[in-house]
Amino acid sequence: GTILLALTATLDSLRPKPCEVGSTSCSPTPKVQYVVLYAAIVLATLGSGGSRSTLSTLGANQFNKPKDQGIFFNWFFFFVYGSSVVASTAVVYVEDNVSWKVGFFICVGASVLGLVIFLMGSRFYTNSKPEGSPFTSLPRVVVASIRKRKEPLPSACDDFYHGHSHVASKAIVVPPSKTF
Repeated sequence: GTILLALTATLDSLRPKPCEVGSTSCSPTPKVQYVVLYAAIVLATLGSGGSRSTLSTLGANQFNKPKDQGIFFNWFFFFVYGSSVVASTAVVYVEDNVSWKVGFFICVGASVLGLVIFLMGSRFYTNSKPEGSPFTSLPRVVVASIRKRKEPLPSACDDFYHGHSHVASKAIVVPPSKTF
């Protein structure tokens, strides 16, 4: 998606023709250019949204101790939001003062660099085997919740799962209710 966005900023065939100075009407933009632009935006959005949630989970699975996971999340979000600050200041400065093309290709370069670093470390990652398909387990949960929606709630808090770690047992346990 990012590469396609950079190409729409670079290639004249993917950009609308500029309007003439002093003209009140411009030539219409071909539909192909809209398709390419919207496809680039959708792909970039899906890639960004998918990678953020997936990378945080993948990173947390590399650690067994909750303290180590906490340290990972601190650094992960520090770099996620730090890169957002750089993107919204330095890259915008480059686009305003140097060139749109250079600004977009800085983003492409950062994406490629991140992918290369990620792939270089892949042999060291702890991979867990999937325990079934999400396409079968999710509908099971939905069906079970629909079937049990009118079941009365148990009054004892011991009937509920409160987590597997000792940290969860120290939390204040509140019995479930039907109110928010």
